[in-house]
Amino acid sequence: MLRRDFLKIAAAAAVAGGAADGRSCYMPGDMVDPETFFLDAQQKPVKVLEAIRAGTKVLVLVIFGGAYLTTTDKHGGIWCEDSLDEFANLKAARTRYRESGVQFLAIACPPVYSAKYGYEPWVFLDEPEDSEKYKRAVAQFIEKTETLRKERTIPFETVYYDPRFRLLWNSKEHAATAAYGNVHSWQGKLKWHKDGQRYGTPCIWFLDAHGKVLREPLYGNNYSETPPRILFTYWELEGAIAECLK
Repeated sequence: MLRRDFLKIAAAAAVAGGAADGRSCYMPGDMVDPETFFLDAQQKPVKVLEAIRAGTKVLVLVIFGGAYLTTTDKHGGIWCEDSLDEFANLKAARTRYRESGVQFLAIACPPVYSAKYGYEPWVFLDEPEDSEKYKRAVAQFIEKTETLRKERTIPFETVYYDPRFRLLWNSKEHAATAAYGNVHSWQGKLKWHKDGQRYGTPCIWFLDAHGKVLREPLYGNNYSETPPRILFTYWELEGAIAECLK
């Protein structure tokens, strides 16, 4: 192969790869699909724009791992230790910007890919929504997570829920079955394309009051690695919010 032909092919592949990345998740300047929804604590669907309070200038959208049912190797009630470890930074940022028109919108996800946290294997992804197993698991997950919120382990006044793992949908990890139902076009668009973790919790997105993505998300902290992998700290979180308020 001639070198110029190789370069043409390589360039085309790079463009295609970049386009795939762009399609796989939201990018700065994109509008979040207004049909994107999650559940409130009473399991009623709430669309993302409906959850934004009047007067909000910046929406800090936090997607985190919620409560485990039972476990032998975790602490603090949260199945995702990285989410638990991030709560201190989120609480501090929430306090810092409490009077600045910044709203923190918190959405809890269950451990959909694992059976070691007390829930039945694959119950959140492979059971139809009208099955008793699914309804029981969702009720347990919400009840446990709400308890942690009331105890202030989770530092948010309100928590929403994504039991079908739609927001961070990862079809490479587990394809949807017939029982799962419809896979919406917006599913997985909040999983950043550079995040290779199968869950991707916690991640933090920054939107305006109309659902426009203001900047790249903060993601990828893994406090349990040796040494810990820290891609952002409180100062990056505070700086990101300040940047979005300008």
